[in-house]
Amino acid sequence: GGEGVGWAVATYVQADDTGARHQGKNGDCTVVGNEWFTWFASTDSKSRVNFLELLQTERRYEINADALAYMAERGLAAGHRERLAARPGVLNDATAWAAYLRRNLVESARAVALATEGALIGGLATQGFNLDIGLVSDDAGQFNLFVHGLCWVHAERPLQHLLPLNETDRRAITWVRQQVWPL
Repeated sequence: GGEGVGWAVATYVQADDTGARHQGKNGDCTVVGNEWFTWFASTDSKSRVNFLELLQTERRYEINADALAYMAERGLAAGHRERLAARPGVLNDATAWAAYLRRNLVESARAVALATEGALIGGLATQGFNLDIGLVSDDAGQFNLFVHGLCWVHAERPLQHLLPLNETDRRAITWVRQQVWPL
């Protein structure tokens, strides 16, 4: 997860995941890295919760200022945030976390996901993870975290599919595509 020298010195990382089949079972392989390190993990999910769990050194769900700020930014209902803030918790077990949410009346799938993401963010912050790290990805939703940026390869791909109607359009498209890479 989010440990080691590569993470300590990184100002940004790139992330991607892909479907993988192992021993007859479908899963996903997530890769995170930059020019100093590469890290892989195989799991059963491509969710944002899964990605945040992968980043943690030790599983930690924590309600703190960072967690609550994330929940507010993502639109978790104010009532849920107020109940969680009034009963802050630090848990290391997914089953105990689920019970904590039920006790605090956080039950809809969306609310559970947002609260869990926030608590994992809170846990990352407590573990010293840089929440201002740049995260470059293919724009998959699970990676829309921290200071998120779109990978240039993925940003340029739609330009490849433009169909020019005439020679003027063809030249204009060619010119724009040539400008992307020097930029």
